[in-house]
Amino acid sequence: MKTWQLAVATAAIAFIAACSNPEGDWKKAEAENTEAAYQAFLDRHPEGEWAQKAQSQLDSIKDTRDWENAQSADAIEAYNNYLLAHPTGAHMGEARQRISDLETEAAWQTAQSAGSREAIEDFLIRYADAPQAEQARARLAELNPPPPPPVEAPAKSASKAAPSKPAPVKAAPAKAGSAAALPKGNYQVQLGAFSSLDKAKAEEARMEKRYGSLVGPLSVQKPAGGDAVYRVKSAGMTESAARSACQSLKRSGQDCVVVQR
Repeated sequence: MKTWQLAVATAAIAFIAACSNPEGDWKKAEAENTEAAYQAFLDRHPEGEWAQKAQSQLDSIKDTRDWENAQSADAIEAYNNYLLAHPTGAHMGEARQRISDLETEAAWQTAQSAGSREAIEDFLIRYADAPQAEQARARLAELNPPPPPPVEAPAKSASKAAPSKPAPVKAAPAKAGSAAALPKGNYQVQLGAFSSLDKAKAEEARMEKRYGSLVGPLSVQKPAGGDAVYRVKSAGMTESAARSACQSLKRSGQDCVVVQR
């Protein structure tokens, strides 16, 4: 065999040996431990046991890189891009929580910029258990100061006092939620919206005990339409009754909104 033929044959054998040695290539890629090294390994050995390990390591490196980029931008779009690229990534829960926090912060900034009672009430209805809720309630109290106490009329002198009359008999107040007090209809008063069922149940019990005489029995409406929010609402009543009840609630310091069933 000629010298050049021998050289070609030797090179071919060496090439074949290199291509058929995924374990050796894997050790080299693992030692380098970079995205480029694992990608090069997969280009040469797209199948097999070592390919699966290389793909796993490559996915982990990309996940960490994209998460760090999302954190650096700290924007809703950046976290959404991370979730699109890694729907089951290691930081999936953190990304969703940060998106929720940023949306709440943006909503509160919008409400503050508007500065109106309606804007603050809308924020509280949507984010009743948010960290900013207490600040929102304090701001709402400033916008809705309690009415001044009634001025008592001066006592009349005994000589001019009118003859006393028997006190009229007052009718017993209607029970909370009775048909006479709250006519049935297609409207409800919503007193709050919460991110968990436990929180909604606790607030339902508290608010019904305190405001049941105004709105009757309350109930928790489970999430609908993918919004993951539990809403505390009254029973159905007429629009006029619902608006009257909501006005009374606001005067008592309770946020509410009238909704149609």
